[in-house]
This record gives sequence, C-alpha cells and structure tokens, in this order.
Amino acid sequence: MIEAPTVVSEATVLDALRGVIDPELDESLVDLGFVESVRVDDAVVDVVLRLPTFWCAPNFAYLMANDAREAILRKPGVRQARIALKDHAYSDEISVGVSSGARFETIFTGQAEGDDLETLRRVFHTKAFGMRQEQLVRCLLDAGLTAEELTELRVDDVIDTSDRSGLVLRVSGDLWLFRGAAPLARMHLQRRERMGISADRLITDEGGRPIPASGLREYLERVRRQRISMTFNALMCRGLLETRYGLSKVEEQ
Repeated sequence: MIEAPTVVSEATVLDALRGVIDPELDESLVDLGFVESVRVDDAVVDVVLRLPTFWCAPNFAYLMANDAREAILRKPGVRQARIALKDHAYSDEISVGVSSGARFETIFTGQAEGDDLETLRRVFHTKAFGMRQEQLVRCLLDAGLTAEELTELRVDDVIDTSDRSGLVLRVSGDLWLFRGAAPLARMHLQRRERMGISADRLITDEGGRPIPASGLREYLERVRRQRISMTFNALMCRGLLETRYGLSKVEEQ
C-alpha cells in the first residue's frame, strides 16, 4: 500500500520555528517576533525573517537563519526550505548562503572563529545555561531550601516537572512541591542537556562540576549579571523591532 505524502502546513513550520532560539537572548524566534511570514507551496517552504536593526551582527543572523532552515527541513514532507532575511546590511549574502546550505565562513571569509560558528554557539549556550540555572536556584531558595540542600540535589531527585501542580523534588528523602517552579526546571534541564552536562548533581557549573554550598552565593552573583544583561537585551530587541516595523506590539504567531 502506497502511503500518501505528508502535507506540510504553515502551522507545522511555525511549530518547528518555535524551537529555534536566538543564541544571544535564549528566546524563540517566534516569541521574539522575528518571523515575518511563512509560505508553503507543496513541499517547498519560504520563510521571511526580520531583525530589530539593520546592523545586527552577521554571524548571529546567519546562525539563527541557518538553525531555522535546518529545523524546517527536519519536518516530514519538507523538500526544500528557503530563508530570506529582510532589511539587513547583508540580506542578500545571508539569504542566498543559508538557503543554499553554505557555511558561514564560505560566505563571510575570515569572520568565523573556530569550527565555523560552533565556538560562538557554545559561548551563548554557556550564558543561557547560567541564566536558566540561576532562575531555578533562586526560586528554590526563596521557597525554603537551604544552600546545602540545594547543592546536594541529584538529577534523579527531579520527580515531576509537569504543570499539574508544580515541581516535585526529593529533598533529603522527602518529596517537596514547589509551585511555579516546573517551567524553570524544564528550561534548566533542557539547557543542561544542550551543554552536554551528564553529571549526577543537578546544580553544577558550565563544566559539569558540582558547586559547593559555600560557593553558591558567589556563583549566583556572577550569573545574575548575565541574566540581567540578556533580559535587558531581549526587551530592547522587542522595542526596536516594534518601532522599526510600526508594530503596536510584537505580533503573536
């Protein structure tokens, strides 16, 4: 029996793009309002991206656009994905390069560091990991955990990260419920996995090394500065995008 070909819809494409993250802000391109339009013609997908300013760094833009293309191509039924970046200093170079599957260093000779853009990606993944972990740690401390209890937690102590009631953790053999902490825990675990951290301790530094209770305050102060910077940049980018394209607010996709 011949199976009918998978039909690709705009909703399917947007679902793929929701998982594509701005590497500097650690937020979805869709949630940031960077996706202007999606068009599907048979198995060919065309996406138009827009950014807050004309001079957004080409390596950041290329990274996001390329991740968008790859996410779309992973969806069943997609034969081709073309990404167009509008109103950017290097719109043509990025649009043609990404849509053809070319590497950044091929299009922008001499501007890539390390293994194409992977060095840059790792830098931003590290910052995002620190930000998400700091949010979770502060939430758990505010809810009553001590630094000693928190730094002794193992990954296996995370019992439930659903939103039905909250985050369930095993603390010193007992089950604790932390309302509102489940989304923070999920985000943290996702960023931890993305970093390739396999340590059994739940709270570690970016290299997977346990953070002692005595060093937790210093660690939190360090990553807090990164979180504030990333949060401010995200707000600024939304404001610039709204102003640039005359939006009353970032449109919901």
